[in-house]
Amino acid sequence: MTNTINGFSASLGTGRTPQQSARDTATGTTAPVQPDEVRITGAASLLAGVGQKLREAPAIDSARVARISAALAAGTYIISANSIASGLLQSDQTLAQIGM
Repeated sequence: MTNTINGFSASLGTGRTPQQSARDTATGTTAPVQPDEVRITGAASLLAGVGQKLREAPAIDSARVARISAALAAGTYIISANSIASGLLQSDQTLAQIGM
């Protein structure tokens, strides 16, 4: 059986042990296979939404690349350790909120 969730596919077995399959083959009987149940957590739903937004966004912000390239060429690009640290802390807090 193959399941597809958000574009990802996975093949799933029947959930039967080799002993059950061998016994069924020997007796000519098989038990009906029950459908699998999948529950998506809130964090997984949130991540799926983020993934969708990322797929819709352009891969490269050309205008930003041009601004940074010009600043680097002019020697005026300033790296702010405080901004980098703040962004890392914000990312950590966001991931903690969704349980990651």
